[in-house]
Amino acid sequence: MATNPDSGLAKALGLLASFERIALAILMLAMVGLTVMGVAVREIVPAYARNVSWVDEGARYIMVWMVFLSLGLALAEGRQIAMTSFLEKMSPKVQLWVGRFIDLSGLALSLYIAWYGFEMAQNVARTGQFSPTLRIPAAIIYYALPAGFLLLALRYGLSLFGLIDRRANAGAAH
Repeated sequence: MATNPDSGLAKALGLLASFERIALAILMLAMVGLTVMGVAVREIVPAYARNVSWVDEGARYIMVWMVFLSLGLALAEGRQIAMTSFLEKMSPKVQLWVGRFIDLSGLALSLYIAWYGFEMAQNVARTGQFSPTLRIPAAIIYYALPAGFLLLALRYGLSLFGLIDRRANAGAAH
């Protein structure tokens, strides 16, 4: 059972997916732009290389956020690793129950990791650590973990209760 395309939930999920795609595109462009600028400065005017030492750290922070923010979107679009050849050998009823078990265990694991990641980020925030070159709170990179896994848990939960059909897109070319 999938969400009715005209329902409020479907519109909200579409809006969330659009926001995620736009955020990921902006982050990717920023990361590439920073990296290209850093390399160009180091190669063209090496005397100023010290002035762009923060670029590598910034690109690393952006990449971590991109990876975690893409988790839920990848699951919703069927872009995760799946054992479809194994599942296709089962009857439709068994496939349904195996799928529900996968969704339930994925939901539980995602919520646990989100909770643990939040605790870890809070601990880092309490220490008052700052990143070495950007001098921003180090906890910012740790908050990517709970943010991404909450988005993943949302998609697993919606799939578990039949509100989205994440398997419909599995294997589709994009």
